[in-house]
Amino acid sequence: MDSHMIEMGRILKEEKGLFEKLCSLERNKTGAILDHNGKILEKISFEQEEILSGISKLEVDRVRHIENFKKHKHIRKAGISLSDITEILDGSSAENMRILGRNLKDVMIRLSRIQETNRILIHDNMEYYNILMTGLRRDKSLETGYGSDGREEEGLRNSILFNKKA
Repeated sequence: MDSHMIEMGRILKEEKGLFEKLCSLERNKTGAILDHNGKILEKISFEQEEILSGISKLEVDRVRHIENFKKHKHIRKAGISLSDITEILDGSSAENMRILGRNLKDVMIRLSRIQETNRILIHDNMEYYNILMTGLRRDKSLETGYGSDGREEEGLRNSILFNKKA
């Protein structure tokens, strides 16, 4: 197998591992969303950003190896996919690349499903909090006190939970 393809295989395996970590973190996010724990959500998001940065670097390397492979094989096609590459490779190398690509795709689909679940959970939680906030803003309470003349005075005032300037 070509050295570019060996390196591509390594990159695909490494990307799969990073996407597996993203899946794990995304599942942890589900628990944090259900527990209404913003600090854990923030921590997980920072960890995910670091992993995404690593994936981005691997993608740059992968594209570079594809370009070098295209030059080596004298391929002029602009956008070359993994399927295109497997058609050029010999039997076992092609099958190995197909398996690596399929495994990576499966992990990415799993990640996408977990992210969709989390998106729905976050949306539902925000809707719930907005309903609560609307109710709290609408609630009024009677304020009783004494005026300067010593008489008791009553008046409506807004909830004490909110600063009107905010």
